[in-house]
Amino acid sequence: MKKYFYRVAAIFLAIPILCMCLFGCNEEKQEKDRLPVPEVAIGYDGLAVWGQVEGAIYYIYVLDGGEEHLTAECSLQLSDGQSFSVKAVSGLEDYADSEFSVPQVYKMGDITPHDHVDPNADGTCDICGESVLVELSFYAVNDLHGKYKDSSSQPGLDEFTTYLKQLYADPVREEILLSSGDMWQGSVESSSNKGQLMTKWMNEVNFSSMTLGNHEYDWGAAVLQPNSKLAEFPFLAINVTDGGAAPSYCKASTIVERAGVKVGIIGAIGDCLSSISGEFSGGLSFATGDALTALVKREATRLREEEGCDLIVYSLHDGGSGYSSGISEVTSEKLSVQDGNSSYDYYDTALSDGYIDLVFEGHTHQKYIVKDRFGVYHLQGGGENSGVSRAEVSYNTVTGDYTVSPTILTTYTYAANSLEDDPFVEENYRSFFPDAEDDPYTKVLGNSSARRSSDTIVQKVAELYLARGKAEWLGKTVGGVTIDSIVLGGGYLNTRKPYELSAGSIHYAELYSILPFDNHIVLGAISGSNLKRRFLQSSSYVFSAEISASQVQDSKTYYIITDTYTSFYRWNNVTEIARIEEDIYARDLLADFIRGGGWAS
Repeated sequence: MKKYFYRVAAIFLAIPILCMCLFGCNEEKQEKDRLPVPEVAIGYDGLAVWGQVEGAIYYIYVLDGGEEHLTAECSLQLSDGQSFSVKAVSGLEDYADSEFSVPQVYKMGDITPHDHVDPNADGTCDICGESVLVELSFYAVNDLHGKYKDSSSQPGLDEFTTYLKQLYADPVREEILLSSGDMWQGSVESSSNKGQLMTKWMNEVNFSSMTLGNHEYDWGAAVLQPNSKLAEFPFLAINVTDGGAAPSYCKASTIVERAGVKVGIIGAIGDCLSSISGEFSGGLSFATGDALTALVKREATRLREEEGCDLIVYSLHDGGSGYSSGISEVTSEKLSVQDGNSSYDYYDTALSDGYIDLVFEGHTHQKYIVKDRFGVYHLQGGGENSGVSRAEVSYNTVTGDYTVSPTILTTYTYAANSLEDDPFVEENYRSFFPDAEDDPYTKVLGNSSARRSSDTIVQKVAELYLARGKAEWLGKTVGGVTIDSIVLGGGYLNTRKPYELSAGSIHYAELYSILPFDNHIVLGAISGSNLKRRFLQSSSYVFSAEISASQVQDSKTYYIITDTYTSFYRWNNVTEIARIEEDIYARDLLADFIRGGGWAS
């Protein structure tokens, strides 16, 4: 009997414990399976807004603690002093309705802390009425070629510097300035110091990056190292290897941030390794085609997913040609957008399919705006300080959407007469050229009695090559060989802007711009067959010859005077015998000719 009593007592004691487990566990399950409480924010205008709750079929709200009301919307207009609370009603069998949100009172003019929302993507937060747009202005310079000083053919950078600094002082937009390559080589003021003057100017006006161009290699990769240390911005070239490794003087990309928007800039040099003198291209490699596409895709993905970049800009030292500029009135800067459905041979449009948002280009010195088949804009601003690419981007920080308004600025804007010269430009110049009496822009070398065309100039240089080579080596023993005949002078001679010399006074700076390349003069040996094929019967080279093709014996060795760019081009099969090691180049031979009275009459 006693044993039976204990069993009954145990059963009665177990019943409340069992009920607690059953009902308690069920209560915990219900709490766990409730829909989340709507997150409410009340705007300055009294609009209560809450996010859509997944699984909710409608909402119940209460005003001033009164009756419950149904709504399928996610917003409600409140009056001043009105309190508001809302809960989500479940349409899912396994979920219960949410709890009511904590009551909030709208006080006119009082804005509760909130994350901006823009469900209609109009660029304005629906809670507080503030703009959620960040206005970015990208400016891209390409192929400036050291055109720093004012000249008769183009403006320099004194007004442009003022223009840029005025932009930075404007609080409305956030500016980003970048370069798409070929910044240093081409003028006496920059080339004579291997681009240091230009790099200091780029620091002054706050460049964010510079993509390497082929002419950055005109003095060899060794020059890039000290300039990269001088620069307060990175050099970019994702596809360059030197000796099989990525060089230390450049990187794949950089990130700039403006008003909370992160912009990744990827730089690449185009398929232009062959334009670099063979003297300096050994060991260099530029990935192109599919290999370059893979590199850019991988880097763009990394910038978005790991670095959190909102926009990706591609700065490419390569570009299209043959596009119509569409500028009918140069002062208006109206430039039609070209249809980019045609294929590019320099750019893989697959990159525009979600990888790249905006492209700035260079190298071809063209002036265009092209929209490719994915709607991505490509801009190139000409060359040698004739234009600047601008893309104004409105970025919605809530939706991630953006719009682009592209323009090519002309010198009528950034070098206008109304702009004052920035004093830094002259101060920087004088730090490299302190002797005003020996200024290459003002010191007169001589005079020309008439205009001298590009053809006249390069033909004269070929004659001067031959004459200087004879004076240096003819009749002398060089490397154990007596040079008893030199039959040709010349090479791959081309002029650059302004391409000609006007009649009147001639200055060294003009010759430097026309003949900017630092190619050493060499004595070369060449077989008769190659002499005929590569020079005497070719239109690619300008030369002065003392022998005709019919006089040449194929198996005989001949001696010629050329330059290192021509001699290092392997298809010419020229063997260098000797060179003039001092810094005497084509322009210097022409300068001596003019000093001596040549072309004066």
